[in-house]
Amino acid sequence: MVDTSKLNPQIKDVLDAISGGKKHEIDTHHDSKRATLKQGRDAYYSFASIHSGPPLRMPRVEDLKVLSSDGVHQIPIRIYTPTVNKKLPALVYYHGGGWQRGDIDTHDSICRHFAHYGEVIVVSVQWRLAPEHKFPIGLNDCLDVYEWVVKNGSQYNIDTTHLGIGGDSAGGNMTAVTVQRLRDKPVQQPIFQLLLYPALDLSCSTWSYTDFAEGFFLTTERVKYYVSHYLNSLDEVSDPLASPVKQPDLSRLPRTHLITAGFDPLRGEGEAYVARLKDAGIPVTYTCYEGMIHAFAHMNHTVPAVLDALKEISAVIKTELHKK
Repeated sequence: MVDTSKLNPQIKDVLDAISGGKKHEIDTHHDSKRATLKQGRDAYYSFASIHSGPPLRMPRVEDLKVLSSDGVHQIPIRIYTPTVNKKLPALVYYHGGGWQRGDIDTHDSICRHFAHYGEVIVVSVQWRLAPEHKFPIGLNDCLDVYEWVVKNGSQYNIDTTHLGIGGDSAGGNMTAVTVQRLRDKPVQQPIFQLLLYPALDLSCSTWSYTDFAEGFFLTTERVKYYVSHYLNSLDEVSDPLASPVKQPDLSRLPRTHLITAGFDPLRGEGEAYVARLKDAGIPVTYTCYEGMIHAFAHMNHTVPAVLDALKEISAVIKTELHKK
């Protein structure tokens, strides 16, 4: 039996609403078996917009499109500029959503908080989703946008010598893999990566998949559902491009800040990646928000402690990306 005494009271209210059978805007998102793909995506958008509340005002927000390297797709991006007429570091951000859901709108609030409190430009990337676009198409979009920022960022007052990459959940997976892929490319390297409750081991085999299998919003069953619809075959689970914790060589990676939630099936793989990065000599800091569940970063409007967490994460972004 899991000890829930550390669970944040407002988070517990959300979970009680789900388990109590009350109609809630995330019911469809919560149950993958009952949800069509469109219903799941719509519910995720509703969940994000309701729990995130009104958007922080930003001096400049621009929507653009970047041509993918395959030449067939325009990748939507959104650039958040907290201070105009001043060159700033930038965080290229990959949204989460189980590889099936999420876009630049669902993660608008998170990106605004990181831009505002982190005093950085945030470039949010709407990479192509599964199952229409399976592994590794979305990954390629993520890499393409980072390289576009390196080449074109100065036009948007981005200091391209101070770039970071970040993402949550599936976007954390995209972040870790993209950073690994960039390591051997002749391109400006990111100096920092932010991994927010990342999916790093698609075998779903760490201890937390047992301890937090159900009852805490994201279930083990649902993670496996997402993985099966993202990959072309479960044989790809061991590919480091799918499970970056499987990468045998973790040297020459940037400074890392990794965050987990206390009651999250993904917690174990986050802890494992921190240990492996430390063993490889990578400067890494780690925070577990013990009272939180997966996707807590969306809940700053309904869970006051989340706003504090976003400010703390933003402070790390500011420190790391503004380093000389």
